[in-house]
Amino acid sequence: MEHINFKQVMGSSQNGENVLGKFLYFSLSNILIEKEQLSELCGGMGIPYSGGNRVSVSDAFRSATGDIKDRIVTKEYGETRIYQVYCRDNERADGMLSRELVKETVGRQTNTYEKLANIQYDKQDMLFGYDNIIHDMDVDAAAFCRRAEELFELYQRCANRKQLETICVNFLRGIEATKISGTGHLYFVPRQFMAKVDIFEDFIEMVSRENRNDTSLMCNSFYIIDDEKQRQKMTEEFYSAVKKEIAEYQERATYFIDTGSQSPSVMERWVTKIQALETKKRHYEEVLRKELSGLDDEYETLRFLSQELSLRAQSIRFQKAA
Repeated sequence: MEHINFKQVMGSSQNGENVLGKFLYFSLSNILIEKEQLSELCGGMGIPYSGGNRVSVSDAFRSATGDIKDRIVTKEYGETRIYQVYCRDNERADGMLSRELVKETVGRQTNTYEKLANIQYDKQDMLFGYDNIIHDMDVDAAAFCRRAEELFELYQRCANRKQLETICVNFLRGIEATKISGTGHLYFVPRQFMAKVDIFEDFIEMVSRENRNDTSLMCNSFYIIDDEKQRQKMTEEFYSAVKKEIAEYQERATYFIDTGSQSPSVMERWVTKIQALETKKRHYEEVLRKELSGLDDEYETLRFLSQELSLRAQSIRFQKAA
């Protein structure tokens, strides 16, 4: 598909007249936010909260030490010196997670490396520690070690980028947003749900304020004029995105049927998701002012699988109630 010319799609109407919808873009940095805070934000703004899986100590340790990165520039006797400070893997030991803090001096021909400290976590005693700290005139090794320990604790109790991304994508799915192909987090939101975009932008801004990792999140949106050219582009994007969703839903539904799933609640949840996908098609037909028949065969197959799941779920519930 051709690249989108944003100058051609930007509109100015905010009341829905001559507006097809909105483009919404957001960028998630390496975020850490207390899960309780995130849950409260979601609840207060009507955004479904997903708790996510607990991060293992190994993942927390690697993430925390991986975040230790700095570039230090000094001048001495008119000579500029550049240092890179980071953690790299150390020798492995059973029951011990270990990395070393390194100072890399950037040279004209070759770089030199100095070990400044050991950072480790004893999985048996559940103790985080650091030792063999080298005094350096330009790098405060102890401060970097303390920061690694702070991050280690945060990674274990905070929501991270992956969890926030799940919350955002689920919310956008709920407002029938279509992901624009070949991009990062760029979505088309049809005009029926444009008011929800303001809520999403406020949510991202508030999450950014609570980020414990000193990085910012970004979210922007703009209106799209309603003309034939833009309707054709959004039709192509709809087909591209929904075709992937249909394939995923067909795969999941077929799996539940072939394996003889005995969980009516799981099957009913997927029936609801399939119905929502059909509703999304009807809404897009209204917005784009055309019949979206290009995936009718795929939708028909999905509808058959949905009916089969529904019948199986009803049968299991009937048997349990008897």
